[in-house]
Formats: sequence, C-alpha cells, structure tokens
Amino acid sequence: MVYCGRPSTSCNNCRAKKRRCDKAHPECGQCRRMGQKCPGYRDPSSLIFRDESSQVIDKARSRINKRAGSASQQTSSQSSSAQRSPVPHPANPPRSQPSPHQFPPQKMSSVEDMLGDMGDGMFANNSFNFDLLGFNTPFNTDGGLFSLSTDSSDAIMTGTESTSASAMNSGAASAVDVPRDGTGRGSSTGMELAATAASPSGSSHDGSIHRPLSLPLDMIGLDFFLTHYVVHQSGPSTGFLDYVVTILAREEGHELLEGAVLAVGFAGLARTTKQTDLMCRSIMMYTRTMERVNRALADPVAARRDSTIVTVLVLALYEFSKASLDGWKQHIDGAVSLLNVRGKSQFTTATGLQIFKDVFTQLLTNCLRIGIPMPSSLRMLKTEASKAFSVSDPYWIAASSMVELLDLYHQISPGGYSFINHDPGASIPNGSSSAPASSNSSSNKKPPPNMSIEDLERYLSQALDIDYRLESRFAECPPEWCYAVMQNPPPASLDTTRFHGDVHHLYHDVYVANVWNRMRTCRILANHAIGYLLLRGANIDPNWFFSNNYVDRLQGVSKTMASIRADLLAAVPQLMGYVTSPAQQQVQHEQQMYRPKGMTPVATSDSGIDVGDSTSPPYSPTSIFGSSEPVSGYTGSAAGCYFATWVLLTVGCMHSLTDETRAWTVTQLKRISTQAGFTQADDFAKFIEHHNLRPPLK
Repeated sequence: MVYCGRPSTSCNNCRAKKRRCDKAHPECGQCRRMGQKCPGYRDPSSLIFRDESSQVIDKARSRINKRAGSASQQTSSQSSSAQRSPVPHPANPPRSQPSPHQFPPQKMSSVEDMLGDMGDGMFANNSFNFDLLGFNTPFNTDGGLFSLSTDSSDAIMTGTESTSASAMNSGAASAVDVPRDGTGRGSSTGMELAATAASPSGSSHDGSIHRPLSLPLDMIGLDFFLTHYVVHQSGPSTGFLDYVVTILAREEGHELLEGAVLAVGFAGLARTTKQTDLMCRSIMMYTRTMERVNRALADPVAARRDSTIVTVLVLALYEFSKASLDGWKQHIDGAVSLLNVRGKSQFTTATGLQIFKDVFTQLLTNCLRIGIPMPSSLRMLKTEASKAFSVSDPYWIAASSMVELLDLYHQISPGGYSFINHDPGASIPNGSSSAPASSNSSSNKKPPPNMSIEDLERYLSQALDIDYRLESRFAECPPEWCYAVMQNPPPASLDTTRFHGDVHHLYHDVYVANVWNRMRTCRILANHAIGYLLLRGANIDPNWFFSNNYVDRLQGVSKTMASIRADLLAAVPQLMGYVTSPAQQQVQHEQQMYRPKGMTPVATSDSGIDVGDSTSPPYSPTSIFGSSEPVSGYTGSAAGCYFATWVLLTVGCMHSLTDETRAWTVTQLKRISTQAGFTQADDFAKFIEHHNLRPPLK
C-alpha cells in the first residue's frame, strides 16, 4: 500500500476535464451548466492508500529475470574467452562484507542524542525495520504475498551486495540499506523486497519473493492509532474519534491532525514494544505539532476547523499516556475554548456534533475529577446542543444528569472536593507523578457550610430525583442499547485476573458500555450525596432523621451503591478486551478486509469458544507484539482501556472496598499501563493500592 496524498474531491467529469468543481450536491454546478449527468463523488477515505502489490511484484520479477539473463551472458562470454586465451586471469576479489560485530547496539545517553541520530538504524530512510523491533511476525501469516518461513536462508540481497547468513543468524541489529534515488533521498516505496535468497546449501530460488524488510514508519504509526484508539460507528454507537479518517482525507488542516495522530501512535508503539527510539520519534512529532497548533490558534479561520480541535483532543490522549494529568487538563480546557469559538454552527454537521460529544465528555470527566461545576461559558452552548439531541438519547441523558450533579455538589461543598485521602497516617506512594484530583488540599479547602434542614431537604430531593430519573430512563432505553448478562466460567476454570464476580456484561461496543458506565457513575454520585445528606441531617436533628424513617433509606443507599459497583466491574472485561461482542467482531472483520498487508495485526479469537454460544463469552485476547501477557487487540482496544481507567478509579474511591476487589482493580490498572501504554493508570493503581483515595464527600 502506498500513501497517495490528498485525493481530489471533485466529481469524475470535472477531474477528467481538469476543470474546477464546486462540489455541490446532489450534482455539481459545472455538470448542470454543461447539461451533463454528474456521476457523483468518490469517498475520500477509500482513496488514501492504493494497492501497489502487483506493480511491485512485477518490478521485482523483471529485475530477477534481467539479472539472471545478464549472469548467463557473462558466463557464456567467460567460457568463450577462456577458449581463446588459456592464460588464467585472477578474478576480482569479492567486496568485503562488514562483520555483524561492527554494528553493536548503541546506548543513547539522552533524548537529544537519539533525535540527532534519528536517521540511523531503526529509522533509516524514514522506514521502520521490524527486525530491530523484535516483532515475531509483523505481517499477515496467511501465506499470501510474502513468505515468512525461516527454513530457507536469511541472506538478503540488496542490489548487488549481500549480507552473509551468519550475520543475520547472529542476531545483529543493522539497518536495512534502502536504495536511494538521484536526489539522495530514500526510496519512495519505503519497502525493500528480497531479490534472491540462498539456501543453506548455497542454492538459490529464482523467482521467489520474500518478506519485505521495512515499511514506511508514518504508515505504521497511523495504522496503530486507527486500529487501537478509534472506535468506529456501528448501530447505536457513534464511536470515538471515528471522524479522524474523514478529516485526514480533507484538503485543509490535515497536516495538523496527522502530526498528533503520529505522536500518539508512536507513543503507543513505544510503550507496548519497549522501544526508546520510537518514544523519541513521538516526542519530536508532539513538539512539532504543538508549534503548528499555536500557529493555527492565531488564525481565526484555522481555529474553527475540525482538524484543530480534534488535534487538541488527540494531544490530550498523549498527555494521559505519559501520566501528565495537568497536561491532559490543559488540552481539554483548550478544546473547550475552541468549542466556544466554533459556536452553534458546529451542530449543523454530523462530524461537528460528534466532536462536541467527545470534547464535552472529557470536560465532564475533568470537572468530576476536581469537583467543579461546568464552566459558565459553555452553558449557553449546551442549550444550543440540546436541540440537536433527542430527549431519549442515553448519552445526553447521562451527560445532562452529570451537569446537574456537579451543580448539586458545588452547592453542598462550594470549595470543591478531592479524591485524595489527606489522613496523616495514610502512606503516599513514591514516584507518583500525578494524582486524580490535586486542586484542593486539606490546608486550603473550605469547611462545609452551615446547612439548615430546609436546605438539606432541598438537596436531598434533587439527588433522589436524579437517581430515580436515571434508573427509569435507562430501564426504558431502546433494545439496541441493552446489554447481555453473561455467566463467568466455573471457579475451577475462571481466570480471576480478568473476571470479577459471577457475571460480566456484553454491550454493543465499548462506546455503549462507556455511556452505561457514565450513567452508573452519576447514580453513584447521587446515592453518595443522599447518604451524606442523611447522615448530616441526623447530626443536625436526630428527631428529623428517625421520624422520617430515613434509617431504611440509608440502608437502601448502601445496597444500591454495592449493586452499581458490581455492574461497573462487570463492564470492565469488555473494555479491557477480554471479551468482544458480535457487533465488535463484525466491525473488526470489515476493517481487516480493507487493511493493507503488513500492517499491525488485529487480534482475532483464539480460544476456540463458539461465539454463538450464549453461555460462553467470545474471548479474543492475543499477543500482538510477542508479549508473554495477553494484549487487548480488538479494534479500539486502547480507547476501551482509556474508558476503563476512569471506571476503575471510580470504584477505587468507594467505601467498603474489599481486599479482593481492591487487588483486582489495581491489577487491571497496571495492565492498562503496561499493555495499552496509558502510564497514568499506573499512578491511579498506586493510589488505590495504598488506600489514598476516598469518596468526594466525607
């Protein structure tokens, strides 16, 4: 596959005549003026890559035949000259090959040194050498275009020079010499084919095409991001970052988003494969993209483009992956400012509405983390956005309830709250670079305001109304939003590192699961506020508490929160990729049909369990990079782990957390850090493990 640049979005007639097309719908103005039937427009997302496999194969075979012909002619000429002159002539000595020991792996001392040598080794000619990365089999193993068998020799011929089989078998890590054109730049294909391969006995197999040695690095980073961080639209799900491909195919602003996508893609590859050089590449792309973002923000036109705000949102994921909650917050705040700049015109397109949903969701997550209400500057825009959503949309129901709860918590505790336990006897984990909420400390937090029984009853009524509304509305949600309750395997065969409790849930995809979990988070906050208000009222006026039979209500709150916590934990296996739904498998199958050969493989089910069996979950964990532990490899796996991080943090902040539940929560967060590359999850795990988190109201 070859990246073809920006495709033309003109209609076929205008492209054939090479005239300017106004791209009007349903037919362009040029065709209408000329009296022609407009054939319509191509899908830009399907034109980003072009299949060049057959052309490359033909070129390689013609090169082989040409070399074989020249070799036969040279042999015949030598034999004829030998007959004419019996005097022997010394043959030209073969070109000496460098010893594999001449290429020791270099240990870079700093990031700057690595960036200075970025053109060497792994990143030679802007291509990526899989042999240096340690992939077991980075290509599709269907026995199609490239042979991956290792029984033949590993001696590789590049042009007229060869690398000895002993050098390849010794494990020496050396860059692949990619032929350069006259300008000194690397080959435009970024891919080298093995021309010939000698067998151990010295024989050659002419006409055979072996695996390529390298692929364009940018293509690998882009594919890794689209495979792991994007949740595609399907059924009731509107997905997560599904508009990235559409924006990349546009003619304006795509360079900005491409830099952010590559920064996150390289960072994810670096953390999952333990390659420092890739992380240096990611840092370089992040720095360059930040410079472009600052220039775009200075331009009123560029600041309103979809590519600018999506770039800022993607960069927030980059900060989250390197455990920088402050950087994550700054990018979310910047994206919210861009929402205000874009105004209500963003709701006129489906892409603009989806971008608003993703940014608004991250905003509410940040407000919940530090205990502040939604910014007043966004309230008018939220009113305009409500006109674009259905009143029965589960996402909007959960989001609106979250806004109400944040306002209620601000009234109950005007100084905000902190999830950090400030008990002097509690131990603080070492090495934690960030905390779930650090904007408030015990020294500057305002004391709870004096509250009358009348105010307490008003707040209690609001919390009860929100909890009842959420429970009833989600009980009546459309069938496609419902989930299946699957029984976990028997205790004897249950993998306790993946499942907790007796059941797990199966949703349409991770986006739908995330909407349900946000509703449950709202209900936990509502019930937590109810319990807090009841206990505070008992301290103010015990007669009021006992005369209204609030003892039973308080016990019901504890049971409700325990039930909701179990539902949150039951949704984690699908978010982590331990199980996948039939809808996810269908989307994954469609993506694999159109993905280029040699790209990052997407995990498929390897458990042997029949996915049609309603009693058995369709397991699909598999190792992509040769890791000893399973990696969530389904499409959108990193996005699911990102959602799971906040769910597990919510569980870790709750009262009455058993040691078993705490240990399982910590295990999942650590797995997210090591396998999905979100280092922030490891900090969350340390706070939960050391009992440094508590509910927001105490």
